[in-house]
Amino acid sequence: MSGRWLINLALLALVIGLIALIQRDLTTARTLPLLTELNASDLLLIEIVREGEPTITLGRTPTGWRMEAPLQLDADSNQINRLLMILNTPVQRSFPAQSADREQLGLASPKLRLRLNALEFAFGGIDPVEYRRYVANAELVHLIEDRIYSALIAPPVAYLSRQLLPRGFVPAFGRVNGVPLAVDTLTALATISAERLELAADTPRDATSSVVELSTADGAQLQFAVSEDRRRWRLNLPSNSVTPNAKPSLLYVLTTAPALTVDAEAIDPREDLTAPAASNAVIENALPSDPDALVPSDVEFPPPAMRLTPEGEQPLENAASTATRTLHGEPDKTAPGGFGDDPFAPEPVAVPETAPFR
Repeated sequence: MSGRWLINLALLALVIGLIALIQRDLTTARTLPLLTELNASDLLLIEIVREGEPTITLGRTPTGWRMEAPLQLDADSNQINRLLMILNTPVQRSFPAQSADREQLGLASPKLRLRLNALEFAFGGIDPVEYRRYVANAELVHLIEDRIYSALIAPPVAYLSRQLLPRGFVPAFGRVNGVPLAVDTLTALATISAERLELAADTPRDATSSVVELSTADGAQLQFAVSEDRRRWRLNLPSNSVTPNAKPSLLYVLTTAPALTVDAEAIDPREDLTAPAASNAVIENALPSDPDALVPSDVEFPPPAMRLTPEGEQPLENAASTATRTLHGEPDKTAPGGFGDDPFAPEPVAVPETAPFR
């Protein structure tokens, strides 16, 4: 009886194993191949080349993605994630490029190319039956779901981060129209995100706008022209291919106007707090001309300078200098000051005269 049970159990395990293998094969058959096997963690460079438009170059940095061309600013992480959807795009059908009519598929002279590291994809037209897009890579033409084309044709400003301050820019000091800003205002500005961005040629600053200057502890600086309602912050940018004939500016349109609280007693941490005390001439100018008048309390006096000899005596100001020496072997050249002197010897004026040794 026990032997039959063992045989039945073995047959049952065999049947279960066969069913699992069949299901795996069916699942593999139904799984479509991906357009690329590139992993998101290995992606370092994205380049979008469009006919008649500036090339968009995005590079991966240790702090996140950044636009390298046509502007040099932080990139928007949401827009980058839309582009990365291509890494998981399934291929519905593939066929050799030699057998395809590239002109009919819109691939003879593609108007849009996407480079991912060293891989290049050319985007063609839409299949009129299944409404899928033709994409050429190497020697194959693929049909894929048209999910990222709208991101590829977006303007460069759509790829820029909406954060008011760049990543890693921690304001340590700021001014509005020359008046220092409070610390809580600097902290709030670092968290502000704009509702939208606008790229336009630079225009003269409006008379009602304010100038906000921000700086970090290491000296990096930003300057914004802020509208009267404090909802439009304009940042000037260097000239580039987007607006080659004018200096462009990036306009951050905010949903809520931030408070610009001032603190007249705030101190710029970049100022040299170890600067020497004022000279005697400056102090003399600060003292009142009347010798009987009271000295102002804010006048700083430098500490007295004392120069002592090894014997504890102050050397004479008009002490005779040492005799002129010449270099050994070069009598026509004068030795530099102090050449040949013992640095630990007492000053000549401080050495007492002693009787000769007998």
